[in-house]
Formats: sequence, C-alpha cells, structure tokens
Amino acid sequence: MKEIIDKNIDISKLLALHLNGNLDEQEQKRLEAWLQEKDSHRVLFEQLKQGENAPQRKELINRINLDDEWSRFQSLIQKEPGIRSLNWRAIVKYAAIIALPILAATFLLLQDYSYDDYVSDIPVEIKPGTKSAELVLSTGERIRLGDKDLLLEESEQNVTIHNKDRSLNYITSDKKTAKLRYNYLIMNRGEEYLITLADGTKVWLNSESKLKFPTQFADNIRVVEFEGEGYFEVAKNEKAPFIVKTKQLDVEVLGTEFNLSAYADEESVKTALVEGSVKISPNYGDIENIIIKPDEMAVLNIADHKLDVEQVDAKAYGRWRKGLFSFNEESLEEIMRKLSRWYDISVFFEDDETRYQYFSGKLPRIENCNDLLEMIEKTTSVEFEIKDERTVIVKYK
Repeated sequence: MKEIIDKNIDISKLLALHLNGNLDEQEQKRLEAWLQEKDSHRVLFEQLKQGENAPQRKELINRINLDDEWSRFQSLIQKEPGIRSLNWRAIVKYAAIIALPILAATFLLLQDYSYDDYVSDIPVEIKPGTKSAELVLSTGERIRLGDKDLLLEESEQNVTIHNKDRSLNYITSDKKTAKLRYNYLIMNRGEEYLITLADGTKVWLNSESKLKFPTQFADNIRVVEFEGEGYFEVAKNEKAPFIVKTKQLDVEVLGTEFNLSAYADEESVKTALVEGSVKISPNYGDIENIIIKPDEMAVLNIADHKLDVEQVDAKAYGRWRKGLFSFNEESLEEIMRKLSRWYDISVFFEDDETRYQYFSGKLPRIENCNDLLEMIEKTTSVEFEIKDERTVIVKYK
C-alpha cells in the first residue's frame, strides 16, 4: 500500500512541477515513463494542460470536498515518513495558485476510484491496420516488412528480394536451380501486403493470412500453399499451371484473377473469379471437381462437404485490396469477423439474434473503426459499445 501511495504522490508532484515549468531532467524522464504506461495517463495529462477543458475541470473539482481530502492527505503525511520528506504542502500550495486542477488529479490518484473513470467517456479511436508483414526466409530468418527499403540476395537461388513502397518483389535470373527453397509471408491481425512472385504473379494478402511459396518456380508447374484471404493476379504460362493449395481445396489456373477466402475459422471457402477460368478441386473424395467462369463464385461448405456455384460481382470481393469493405447482405457476425481481423479487435454479442442482422454497402478500410460502426448503426437495429481500444460489444438499440 505504501508503495502505491508513494508512487501516486510522486506522479502528482511531477504533474504539479510540470505545470509550473520546474521539472529537471530526471523528473521529466519519470513523467514520460508514466505517460507511456496507459493511454488514460496521457489523456489526463493533456486535459490538465489545456485551458479549453476548464468546465470539465471545474465539474471534477466540485465533486471533491477539498477540505476533507486535504485533511486525509495531511493524515497520510503524518503516518508515512517517506511522504513527509517530499515537502508536499509547499508544492501543492504553489501549484494551486497557477493550476488549481492539479489538486483534483492528486486526490483522484490517492482515492479508491481512478482517473480512468474520469476519462472513460472520452471516445476511444480504433485505428485501421497497416501495410506490414513478416517474411520468413528458407534459412529461418524472420524479417519485419514495412515502409523501409530492403534488398536481399539469395545467391544459391539466383534470386533478388526487394522490398520497396510496402511491396515485396522476387526477381530471378533465367538460371534455374535444382532444389526449390521456400519462403513464407505472414500477415498478423491488422496487416496486409502485396508480393510479386518470381514468375510475375501478384498476390495481395489480407489480415491473418499466410503464403508459402518457392523463391523460384519449376518449369512445368507453379505451386503455392495458402490460408486466409488473398487476391491473385496470376501471370500467364500455359506450360506451367499455377496451383494454390489450401487445407480444403486446390485452385488451379493458367493465368487469371480471382479472390480466395480460406480462413480456418470460417464455415466455407470462397473462390470468386474475375477473369479466365479456374478449376476447383476439393480435398474430399465425395465432391467432384468443377470449373467456374468469370463472375461466378465457388462456395465449399466445409461441414456439409457441399460445393455450390453462385453468380456474383467478382470484383467486389477484391475491393479490400483497394481500401474498401464491400458487403452484400452479409450477416453482422460475418462483417464483425472481417472488421476484427483488420482492426485487431475482440467482438462480443450480447444477444445471439444480433448476429443475424444483415447489411449491404461499401465502407472505407482506411477510416477508424468507430466511423464504420456508426454507419452500420444507422441502417440496422443494433448499436456498438466500445469498452476499450480492443473490445466492441454488439447489442440491440
């Protein structure tokens, strides 16, 4: 208990000294460390500094009986030798003249309730994801990718790996190697990335996706392994079919564009074809292979081992790579699953019925999640409560 009191009083002292412009170098470092601990610390700090928050400060101070709380504080000083040595009365007396609100911060820090309660009604912004990824080389080396340029040489494979403008490119010479070596590109929550493979094929990877691919392809076949969601723009090569292997099915093409969604936590695997033709080969013996045409989507129901073909606007399924969510009569449960991957949030439904509200529309992925939730609220009978920057509660209005 004494340690907690000492720390809280020390922070209050630092806040008071900061408002008076009397922090030395070591005190400034301690204050900065405290500000980094929680977002609420920085919010309170900014509010104490800003004059426009005077009405809120006044309301806060009015909630506190200063005389009673000062008596409590003096009692603490008398009981704790470590506190008495701070010469706290002089500090607070001086701070009160220049910045009275620091008293409110002091008392909040010392009492059972927290200044977190004071800032809880401040909207928490849930920011969108970024173009970043993790590259795993054949050697096992792991490299974080982002906005920094990167140039690697795979000398044994005659391959140059170039990361620039948040895009990864594999450039190979005409000389082929006998043994294929594989790399991985991994997306965490809130990440997406573009990779150009050695044959010129482009793959946009959505959040929580993973691609296993050779640094060079063989002459007669091109095979990659995939999970998650990706948009494939396959370079044409009639002599070497391009095959995307997932746990549930294989997608085989010669050269085309398609969006593939094969998440482990989804009920189905969806392949929406933009152009060309695609052969779908499920990994279940009781389902026959099919070939789909442009603006058709193959939907494999995993539980029922059932493969259906739907007429769709296939381009809509790839709009995520251009910064848009596109929903067509999708359940709120499906929508929130997509949002949770991109915004790295946890979603809880108060009532199971809210899961089956349906929504259609286009929403920008580059906006804060708060704005998207507000748009959905306007066209459905549900509302969202943001508990913190990573938790969203869905309930009826």
